[in-house]
Amino acid sequence: MNIFTASSEAYPFSKTGGLGDIAGSLPLALDTIKTGSSKINTSLIVPLYKQNYSLINKSDILTKIDIEQGNDVIETEIARIKHPENSNVYVYFVKQDKFFKRNGIYSENGIDYDDNAGRFILFSKAIVKLIIYLYEKENLKLDIIHIHDWQTALTAIYIKEVYNNEEALKDLKVMFTIHNLAYQGNFNTNIYPLLNISWKFFVHNRLEFYGHVSFIKAGIILSDIVTTVSPSYSKEIQGEEFGCGMNSLLADISHKLYGVLNGVYDDSWNPKTDKYIKNNYDINSSEKKKLIRNSLYKELGFINKTYPLVTMISRFDPQKGLDLIYASFFELSTYDANFIFLFGKNNYFKDFENEFTARAKRAKNIKILFTFDESLAHRLTAGSDLYLMPSRFEPCGLNQIYSMKYGSLPIVHAVGGLKDTVINYSGNKSINKATGFTFNEYSVKSFVDSMDLAFDLYYNKRDIWNKLIFNAMSKDYSIHKTALEYLKLYKKMLSNKK
Repeated sequence: MNIFTASSEAYPFSKTGGLGDIAGSLPLALDTIKTGSSKINTSLIVPLYKQNYSLINKSDILTKIDIEQGNDVIETEIARIKHPENSNVYVYFVKQDKFFKRNGIYSENGIDYDDNAGRFILFSKAIVKLIIYLYEKENLKLDIIHIHDWQTALTAIYIKEVYNNEEALKDLKVMFTIHNLAYQGNFNTNIYPLLNISWKFFVHNRLEFYGHVSFIKAGIILSDIVTTVSPSYSKEIQGEEFGCGMNSLLADISHKLYGVLNGVYDDSWNPKTDKYIKNNYDINSSEKKKLIRNSLYKELGFINKTYPLVTMISRFDPQKGLDLIYASFFELSTYDANFIFLFGKNNYFKDFENEFTARAKRAKNIKILFTFDESLAHRLTAGSDLYLMPSRFEPCGLNQIYSMKYGSLPIVHAVGGLKDTVINYSGNKSINKATGFTFNEYSVKSFVDSMDLAFDLYYNKRDIWNKLIFNAMSKDYSIHKTALEYLKLYKKMLSNKK
């Protein structure tokens, strides 16, 4: 079974969020699966961004291809290397300096690149050209292409309806994964000529969406199977509240819509082996978390070093429940606890960021940091006692999974993947299963009530608190389980060959 994963980002090469984590780890996980006599050959296709140029040499350039883009012909190179973490997995980089050799992936200083449509049109075309090249030059017949989010969604229309007579693409199955429906790749029609396809595709049942060109619709409509990153989210997006205008379409294709829960790649997120923390620990030595916490308190200048630590690691986006946190800063300031919020740079909400930061500065027990720091993210997860994720909506979320794995109990809004992963503590009946705290109503009161309960257990019922930590660290949300679920769907697609 020959499978390609195509994504606009993939860790460790590029990452802005959960998409990068999953797209980067899924091919590695698939390679570890034993399937009897048949072997899974898995590869990854990503753009070559500025930070990755040191990974390739001239000898790694596999081929040069000319890509039509409107009236232009753009020379693009394809580089191929063995994955640095698994030599069985090939990584193909789409190298086009004008389009991808930039300081950011999608934006700089909170401003999207104005040519993002063209950049990912070219990337989608390059994916298809590579598949054809490998078939013609190396006799590699691909079985499945697994594409992720709007940046690669156009691949489906090129495979299924534009170049469908190509021998390399016949019987090729396409899986499309929606990581966050709020990001759809909808553009004005002035970009349509860049697609180099007939206007016959600019109709409601293909690319047209309220007068715009919608990249994501190509993936939803034309892929053989569509997945989301949690079972609950796959149901939620068929309703008006979370459907982002696509709910009717998604309900119509519900027969091929599945939810597959994201998982964690153990080599990257494991408290026993984490390279970013000095005091590694496991389920039987979680008391070492205090050493990491104390180090963070010293580093960041907290006054009271005996308090429990509460953290949140996120992009600065209202989706993440920032309005609840902003409205509850007074309550946070009254707890016998310290809070550290780590937010990514290049946000789109500068005014709110300034208000958020100004209010937080009034409290001595709250620190706000704006930086992308992978090391600090790991240390905060390892050193914290509670983790906040009160998202308004959440397709899956990975940080609540990381926090449980590291013995930090999550407080989450019960939606999407948060609902699917965190088991709420609701008294003695739940004590053997609970892994954190959930609230159903999206309100400051519900959020604060959950924190009150958590701190009551921490200070007054440590036997229950420790049991919840044991439960959380015992859960298996590994990428291996995710890969097995995807394998079932891959086999389902292949069994439906014409």
